[in-house]
Amino acid sequence: MPMPFGWFQVAWSDELVAGSGRPLFYFDRHLVGWRSESGEAHVWDAFCPHMGAHLGVRIRVEGDELVCPLHSWRYDGNGTCVDVPYSERINKRAVVRTYPTIERNGAVFAWYHPTDEPPGWDLPELTEFGPDSGFSEVFRKHYRLGCHWQEVAETQVDAAHIQAHLIDYQIALNGGVRPERPTMPQVDSYDTEGPVASIRISQGFPTPQGVVTGRIDTDVWGPGLAATWFTGLVDTLLLGCAVPVGPGSCELRFSFVVRDTGDATSTSKLGEAFIEEIHERTAEDVEMWQAKAYVPRPNLIHGDGPIMQYRRWCEQFYAEGVDRRAEPWVPEPGDVVGLDRPALVDLTN
Repeated sequence: MPMPFGWFQVAWSDELVAGSGRPLFYFDRHLVGWRSESGEAHVWDAFCPHMGAHLGVRIRVEGDELVCPLHSWRYDGNGTCVDVPYSERINKRAVVRTYPTIERNGAVFAWYHPTDEPPGWDLPELTEFGPDSGFSEVFRKHYRLGCHWQEVAETQVDAAHIQAHLIDYQIALNGGVRPERPTMPQVDSYDTEGPVASIRISQGFPTPQGVVTGRIDTDVWGPGLAATWFTGLVDTLLLGCAVPVGPGSCELRFSFVVRDTGDATSTSKLGEAFIEEIHERTAEDVEMWQAKAYVPRPNLIHGDGPIMQYRRWCEQFYAEGVDRRAEPWVPEPGDVVGLDRPALVDLTN
C-alpha cells in the first residue's frame, strides 16, 4: 500500500526547544523540525533552495527566522527568504516547502499529503494529558518498525489478536498453565465518520483474584493518532501515534497516563508496569508484523473482528488509491526477523 496522508507526530513538544531544532526523516523525505524563539513549532523540507545546505545541521534560529548555516540566507515562518546578507536583492523563488504543524497533548504533529493538499481534519486536545487532570505524569516509548503503518493499525480491531495477548498474560498468572476456555473479547461496536473511527470492546481481564470485567475503547483520528482507554483494572489512556518513515517502515510513539491513585509512588509504579507490559507485547507483535504477508482477501471467521470494514476505512488515506485485486504481498528475505532484521529498534531516550 502507498504511504498514507494525515497528521503525524514527528516529535514530543519538549524535543523542540525554543530557538533550536533538529534534523528529521519522515514521509521518505529529509525534514527539519524547529521552534522559533517565540515558541512556534515548524516542520519544513530540510534543504535550503539556494545551494542545498541542510537547514537542520548546525541549526541557526534567530528570533522567528531560520538561518541557513552555510550562506546565512534567512527564512521567515512561512519558508520565504527575507534576507540575503551579502546582497541587496532577494531571490523570490527561494521558498522552502513547509508542512502545517500543530501541537496537541504534548506532541508536535505535521500534516503530510503527497500532493500538498491542505489539512482535512483537526486533532483533539485530550484533558487526560492536561494539568490537574487526575492522571499521572506522561510515560513514553518510541520505536522504529520495519513494516507498513496499516499492519500496526489493524491490531485495533483484531479481536482474536487481543485475545492472544490476554491468554499469554493469563498463562503467566497461572504458573504456565493454559486456560481451558479463555474469554473472547467482544466487539460491541465499530463506527466511522469521515477520518474518525471508534472501536468499543468489552473484555474480561484475568487477575490473581479472578476475571475482572473491563473495556478497551479506541478512538482514531486518521492514520496518525489513536487514543485507547483501558478501564476495569487501572484506568489507563494510551496515545499511540504512528508516522511513516519510508514506503515499508514507520515509527511508533506511545504516550501513557494512568489515573492517579492518590499516592504518587504507587501511581508511578503502575505506569511503569503498564509500559513494560505494552513494550513486551509490542516487541512480540513487531516480529510478526515484519515477517507476515499482507493478504488483501483474508479467510476470516466469526470472532476475528471488523477487519475488512477497518481496511475500507483506511483506504481513504491513500491518495494514490488501493488495488483491491492485488495478490498477497510477501516480505523480502531480509525483512524477516532471524534472517537479516532485528525485531524492534527502541528509540526511547
